[in-house]
Amino acid sequence: MGRMVEAAEAGATELRAVVEAALRRRDLAPRVRERLEMVKARALGSDLEGIAAWSGRSVRTVRQWLRRFDAGGVPALADAPRAGRPAKADAAYLRALEATVETAPPTLGLPFDVWTSDRLSAYLADTTGVRIAPGWLRALLGRRDFVCGRPKHTLKHLQDPAEVTACQAALAEAGGKGGGRAGPLRAPRRG
Repeated sequence: MGRMVEAAEAGATELRAVVEAALRRRDLAPRVRERLEMVKARALGSDLEGIAAWSGRSVRTVRQWLRRFDAGGVPALADAPRAGRPAKADAAYLRALEATVETAPPTLGLPFDVWTSDRLSAYLADTTGVRIAPGWLRALLGRRDFVCGRPKHTLKHLQDPAEVTACQAALAEAGGKGGGRAGPLRAPRRG
């Protein structure tokens, strides 16, 4: 009887180690994390009703996930693939998107200085073969913490530095804007 208890305790310790290692992963989906927490609670001795109470799930659901874990381990807790058309923006496309956004258009041989969602969509359609609408592309960028904004255009690159220096000197000599001369004072009209 003692060996059976020791074997059960060793199995529970091993189970907790596997669950704890899986819970430390940063890329774990929230639903899988919740199911792993159920498994962990059961390994620590919680009953099904207690687990159902804190998780907000039914006892039947908790039992289902515990059985799936027993049958297949951590991979069995993942959601089944969803029906429908597969996503166009796969991992390769998302990598290309991030690399492209972080690259200035002129370095890619493009005739403009700033990315717009239309330009980015067209460029990625040419390079990856996947066409994604500009609006959806903005949503993908927002999910990856890229911000969209209006560029600040200046004409500084068109200015002659010698003329700018001469004008600044003339302005300083004149005492700032308006040449330092005060205009005539006018009394307010009453009436």
